[in-house]
Amino acid sequence: MIVDRLENWKCYSNAPAWRTAFEYLLALTPDALESDMAPIAGKDVMARIMSYPTRTPEEALIEAHDRYVDIQMSLVNCEAIDWFPRSTLEVATPYNDVTDAVLFRRPGPAPIRVPNLPGQFTVLFPNDAHMPQLIAGSAPEIVKKVVVKLRADLL
Repeated sequence: MIVDRLENWKCYSNAPAWRTAFEYLLALTPDALESDMAPIAGKDVMARIMSYPTRTPEEALIEAHDRYVDIQMSLVNCEAIDWFPRSTLEVATPYNDVTDAVLFRRPGPAPIRVPNLPGQFTVLFPNDAHMPQLIAGSAPEIVKKVVVKLRADLL
């Protein structure tokens, strides 16, 4: 997992797909329109912009992906993302090749909780099980965020 400010994106990779993903992120504004998963560079780099109310850990799901790395960034408001080492979790729903996702049972509190703030990005690799969409403060709020999917083998 990587958590950093958007201006530091060049510190982590020189891969062309990485550059493509961050050029897209740098161009986004809080008023960006919501979208389904859309290609930025074919199936190598894709993105989805969404809004939703944050929720409690009991309402959220722990997921991980095999083929894609997630780059998550809030555009409006803040959510928390819980992180778990994938190898320590019990599978709840086996890997689905179509959605590139496996779901896990929540073992209890996460070892790491990251506030996903505007201007900051969180990169989640295949070994990073994660539970996004969590309440970051004392009450739920509507978060608008982007998830960029970058093919893991391109890094």
